Amino acid sequence: MTEMQMVLIVCDAGVTHRVKEIIDEAGAPGYTVLQDATGKGESGLRENTPIWPGLNSVVLCAVPSHCVPRIREGLDVLRKQRSARHLPLKMFVWNLDEIG
Repeated sequence: MTEMQMVLIVCDAGVTHRVKEIIDEAGAPGYTVLQDATGKGESGLRENTPIWPGLNSVVLCAVPSHCVPRIREGLDVLRKQRSARHLPLKMFVWNLDEIG
């Protein structure tokens, strides 16, 4: 049985398309995108208001473990390409046990 991991990516809504491309290029079997996410993190408040502008996306994908380094590397490249401003872009990973 293939070892699986869950990847959770929180990103600026403007780079969601590129994040999905990175996931596809890494060989992931699929993903789920939750759009128009608001919240608070290292980038500050993002509430899609004039005072706290901006929206995020949350991308979840259950992937074979060998895909995780490729996704991370793709996100690192994206971060470097967008270094002119602080880009909300975080990746979290945890192990999965498939039960059904």
